[in-house]
This record gives sequence, C-alpha cells and structure tokens, in this order.
Amino acid sequence: MASPSRNRPTRGRRGRQSKDRRSNRGLIQPGGYVVAECISPQRKRQKSNSKNSFETPSKNNGQQNKEAEASAFPTPCVVRVRGKGTTENTNSSVKSVMDVRRFAAKDHVKDDVRMDVETVLSLVEGNRSVSSITSAIVDAAMAKIENGFNRLAEKDIYSVFDDEMVLSDNTDSFDLDRAVKSTLRLSKLNEKAFQGTSEARMYPLFRDFVMLVAFHVQSHMNSLGAKQRAGVVKANPHLILPYSRGDFKPEGSDDRTKIDGALALCKLSTRVGLQDAPKYKDVFAIQELKRSKRDSQEALIQLVEYTRNIYANQDHRRFAWGLTMCGTDVRCCLFHHDGVRVSPAMDFADIDGIRRLVTLLVNWSFCSLDRLGYDTTMERIRVSNGWQISCPSHDDKSKRNSFTQYVTTGTIMNASALFGRHTRCYLAKRKDGRSDESVVIKDSWSLPRDLKKSGKQGSVVPDESHNLRLITEKFSGKDVGFSYPQTISSGSVKFKNGSKYVTDDTSVIYGYDDDDKEHVYRVYRRIVITPVGHFIKSVRNEAELVFVLADAMECHNAILIECGLLHCDISVNNILVIRNEGKSSHRRPVRGLLIDFDHAISVDQQVSGNGARSGTLPFMSIHNLEGARGKRTALDDWESLLYLICWLATFGINSDDRDGVDDEIVEEIDKWRYADMSTIARAKRNHMDSFANFNRLVLSGFQGKYEILKVLAIDIYNALFQHKGCEGAFHGERETATASNKYDIAINKIVKNMQGIQSHNSQPGSDPLISRDNYKPQILENLLEATRDAAKACEKLLDIISKEDDKENASN
Repeated sequence: MASPSRNRPTRGRRGRQSKDRRSNRGLIQPGGYVVAECISPQRKRQKSNSKNSFETPSKNNGQQNKEAEASAFPTPCVVRVRGKGTTENTNSSVKSVMDVRRFAAKDHVKDDVRMDVETVLSLVEGNRSVSSITSAIVDAAMAKIENGFNRLAEKDIYSVFDDEMVLSDNTDSFDLDRAVKSTLRLSKLNEKAFQGTSEARMYPLFRDFVMLVAFHVQSHMNSLGAKQRAGVVKANPHLILPYSRGDFKPEGSDDRTKIDGALALCKLSTRVGLQDAPKYKDVFAIQELKRSKRDSQEALIQLVEYTRNIYANQDHRRFAWGLTMCGTDVRCCLFHHDGVRVSPAMDFADIDGIRRLVTLLVNWSFCSLDRLGYDTTMERIRVSNGWQISCPSHDDKSKRNSFTQYVTTGTIMNASALFGRHTRCYLAKRKDGRSDESVVIKDSWSLPRDLKKSGKQGSVVPDESHNLRLITEKFSGKDVGFSYPQTISSGSVKFKNGSKYVTDDTSVIYGYDDDDKEHVYRVYRRIVITPVGHFIKSVRNEAELVFVLADAMECHNAILIECGLLHCDISVNNILVIRNEGKSSHRRPVRGLLIDFDHAISVDQQVSGNGARSGTLPFMSIHNLEGARGKRTALDDWESLLYLICWLATFGINSDDRDGVDDEIVEEIDKWRYADMSTIARAKRNHMDSFANFNRLVLSGFQGKYEILKVLAIDIYNALFQHKGCEGAFHGERETATASNKYDIAINKIVKNMQGIQSHNSQPGSDPLISRDNYKPQILENLLEATRDAAKACEKLLDIISKEDDKENASN
C-alpha cells in the first residue's frame, strides 16, 4: 500500500484519471511520426506535448546526453538522466512541473554552457554588401548617444530621471531624447544612487535603447537613394523591436512563468515603437534582467527555462537567441542543439560595451533569416495557418537539388525540448495535387553516419532515413502480410544561399572548424513517410490491441531478419493503429504499424561494450537500464513489449478504461517510472525473478476485463524469464530477510566470505538475462508463437461475437 509520505505527487483515483485524460485525449504521443489524429495548426498550442525517447551516454560518450533532452516526456515517463530530460511528473526530489524544469535548467547551465565565446557575436555579422551600411548606422547611433551623454553630463544627472523616467513606463510611443536618457540611466546602474533600480524598472530603460537603434536603422534606410536602397533590400533587412510589457507571460506558454522582456523581429516598414500582444510564436529573443552582476548564473538558468517555449511555438526555428542583463553587463546567448554559447559581457558602463551592443542589434537587423535561426525552406500559409515545406525529392546525388512541395494539414508533434534533435512531425499532402495521399513529414537534427565527421567514435550512429530506405527496398512490392513504414523521400535539408544550395548542418550555422573537438556535428534531415496511422490508445477493445501488437512484432521480426535492424525502442509511442476496411474487417479490424527507427541499430555493426542506453523509460529492458556491456538483442525488444502490455493492462488500453486505476493498486508498476535507471532495473529484476513475484506484484494490477492480455503477458513472461536453463532475473543468492532471520543471513554471508565460499549463482556470467542469449532462437520462436496464438484467439472471439450479433439481428 502506498505510504502517504512517499516522495512523489499523491493523487486520488479521480485525480489520476482526470490528469491522464487531459494528457492523452486527442493527442498524439510524439514518439511516433505516422498518426492521423494530428493537432490542427489553430489548436496546436493548446495541444502541445513532447517526446520521451532518449539516449543516455556512457562516460565517454557525452554528446548523446543531449539526446535525452531532445526527446521529452509523455505521461508514462518520469525520468531524470544525469540531470537531463525531466518530465511533468516528479521523483523524490522534485514537487512540481516548474521545479523539475528549473532543476534541469540548473544542470544545463552547469554542464552545457560555454561562457565568454567571442565567436557568438561574429556569427551575425552582415555580409560584405551591407557592411558599409551597418557601420554607418552604428556610427550614427553612437554619435547620438555620446552627444546626449556629454549634454546631460553638464547637468546634475541624478535629477534628470525623477519625473521624466515615469514617462518611459507609461507610453508606447518612441521619443529619441528619452531613449538617450534611458541609455545613460542604464550606464549608471552600478553607481550607488541607482543600485536600487528594480528589474521591472530596468526593462523600460532597455526597450528605449533598443528602439533608439531601430530608429537609426530605419532612418538610414529611408535616407538611401533608390538604387542603393534596392541593393540593400535584397538582404531583407528588418527591425528588432521590444514588446511593450515587461514581466509577462506570453501566449503559448505551458506554465505560469513570466519573462522579464522580449524582442520581436519586424518588417523594416514597421513604425518604431513598442509591440503589443506578446506571443511565443512571434518572439525573436527572450531577455532576462537582474539588478546585480552577481546574478549572472541565475539569469542564465531562467533564460534556459524559458527558451524551450520558442522551439515549442515556432516550427521553423532552427536555433534561438537570448539576452541577459545583470547590472550593466549584457550578454548575448546562442542556444544551439547541444548547449549554449554565451558572449563576453557588453558593459553599459563603458562606451565600447555600448558600441558592441549597438553593433549586435544592427547586425541582427541586416542578418539573413537563416543566420537568425529560421528555416527558410518552410513558408507560412496565412489562410490555413499551415506550412508549405520544401522536401528533397531523392537521395540521388545527380538530382540533389530536386524538391517536392508539400502543404501541412496539421502538426503531430513539436520540438518542445531545448537541446537535441528537435524532432517535429507534420501531416501533409502534395501541393501539386498529383497524389491525394496523406503523408507524414518528419524533421530532425540527426547525428550523421559519418562517425569521423561527427566526432563520435566507438559506435554506429542510428540514421532513420538510412534505416527506412533499407526497409522500403527490402519489402516494397512484396506481399509481406504486415504493415511497415515506407519512405517516399528523404535527405538533408538544403536552403538557397544566393545562387547555390547549401546543406543545412551545424558547421554551416555556427562556423565550426574541422579541428573543433568540442562541438557535436548534426545534419538537418527531412523524411516523407507513409502510411498514416493512429495512436495506439485509439484501439476500441482488448482484441484490437492484441492484433496491433502481434502485427508490430511480426514486422519487428521480419525487419530483424531481412534488414538486420534492431528497433531498440518498443513503446506506446512507436506502435500505431491502422484500421482495415472491407468485408473481412470484422475478423481483423485493425493492423499494427511499428514506427520510429531513430534508435534502430544494425545487429552486425553495433559495438559491444559502449554502455549506451536508449529507449522509453518504463519499457526499457533490464540490461538496457543497467547499461549492460553486452550487445542489444531482439530479446530486449520483446522484454519491452512485455512491459508495454503490463502498462496498458494496468492503466487502461484507452481513455475509456481508466476509471479503475488507483494509486494503491499500481504501487509496484509505478516503480518503473518514479526512480533513476538503476533503481528501476532492480525493481524489474524483483518483479520478473519468479512467477510468484510477477503474479503478485504485476499481474494483480491488471484490470479484470483484460483476460486475453493477461494470458499473453504470462506467455511472454514464461518465454523470457522461465526458459529452462535461464530461469529468473536475479543472479546471486536469493534470501528474503525477515524480522527473525535477518541477522542470521548477515552472519552466514560474513562466514562464507571468511571461508572464501561463493554460491554458483554469484559467479560472473551466471546472470540469467545473459544466459538466455544462449537460447535465443528457441525463445524468439516461443515469443512469436505467443503473439500469434493470442491474435488467433481474438479472431475466434470476434467470430463468436459476430455470430451472436447476427442472431440478435435476425430475431429482431
């Protein structure tokens, strides 16, 4: 029975039910990419959610740690992996969603932030064609600021602000003189008379400064001759303008946090002034303000917390910018896929620091959209609020610049995580109308298969586009008897830079050198996939779920044999439902579709001993959780299937079956999510060690109506954990301590250690989970037979139900 003092959120029966329904109703759990119940663009922010597949690295493989954050977290998963990848539920050290995110943000600032990186500011330097323009604007703005400083310095500067600064808090109009005074006030924040300036007071001062720079950008462009202006307009200049409100919660936020300020990217013709209606989908950069320079780390932590909302709300955002202002120190932050790079401080108290900040704002104004972090291969369709997306037509190098245009009809998942692959999925159709078939477009920043270029040694990097092409080639045109994911096209995303097409990768964005050993090299890939399926919890009954799982594992087995690929992430997110149509659909109304081959590995190329872990936490196998040194096998995936069945049979196979869920009943299975990996692994070993344990601790939590699932779970359990020669899940002695014998057990162990006696089970290599690999062919045969038998039983059940319905209809 659950203890009231247990360190996790406690909810009553109705509380759990309502929370889970809110989490899942109408949503597509984003581990998958082929789903029909997509989120319409208009409702996208109300229905945003994230993925929970992740990788956890060994000590020598730090870059995969970012994959944990990239994949975020559906309802089944609560995880904190080396400080990365927390979820909305909490473990023993965290009490709320905001606490979890703050906890992760602190770890990111500690592990993933590089301070005083000079190249951050140089990344947005304008091209040579506009360098003279930007220099002239910077000089003009600085002349105005310096002249104003000299003029105001002749007065008692401490009396300049008393009444006049109130105006900057209460007006949306731009006043040049007030902006100069605001800049002077910012430069004096370190002085004793102004050290009491609040953060709320600092933002109106800073927004005046930003508008001062925007005013000079617009004025200079308006002063150019027609010919010169036409040449500059090709660079697509724009204005950086502040929002009117400070300390606000932008529309699109999924929590209650407020940001101190933000900047918007506006058209050059926009009136210089404050921007209204702040929405995360329009925010260019978030600003965090602190009164003291000593609070710079705290400012970074908060900026890290908030910036993930930019990715969640902006489908076309590739990377993001941010600003911190602590006292007079302003820093520019570049959020890339595997960390944050922070510029040296630009000090408002120093005229050179002000010039550097002016230069940054001017360069942002003349920078191309791709350099600002936007995907120029995506174009917003205002009427439908969808996207027109340019997809690579082939992988053939001879046609490498051939593209097909698709129009999105909905968003399946967005990139709500701060770091990692930033996977996004859209439901779409061809723009030219040649095919009315719905497809899924999947975008992600993937690690390349070129191991040397990625700087990743010792293992093979999964490449989904390569895996899907292999699967499509092997099964296309064949009557295989199961559904499988097919790729229509895939390749690296390319954007046009002048007259050339450039492959979008991190080296292009950030200007990495080949000798830079600290960066993680990623390539922006886009895949067009079919068929379209539904989330697994769209099944209507137990029989449909069994059909779906049986088909998915038939596909899993065929891909393993024909393609040599091991899926490595069997979970509720990665098995979808396809509904059959026709006369025979009453016997098999649905089919299963195994998707998401992001983590799939080649069984021939995987390297033993790298300790990498990947998967979805509650469904990961014991050896995967423990980071076992041996190679992954198909038995690990089948073990994940067992946990998936137990999970659904306990919590309900769909939202209509959740009424019977109670915290006290699911105490044991909760251990698969409310802990770290090693603790979960120990819990699973205990649950699976004997049938008595499995029955008492797991099967007892099944909802009573799931009779077939219960039999299937027992068959899979027996095949995996009770095969002759490798029974159980523990190695070492199994002695249960009681109040009467606990000291006897301890004494016996001491005596055996003194005598040098070891039991057979404690010998190295006696782990039954390792020993079962010796029986793998027979165990796999038993597992396939178990799912096939269950599917046949469901067909028989549906036949009986159909006949009974026919009799009832005839009598009526």
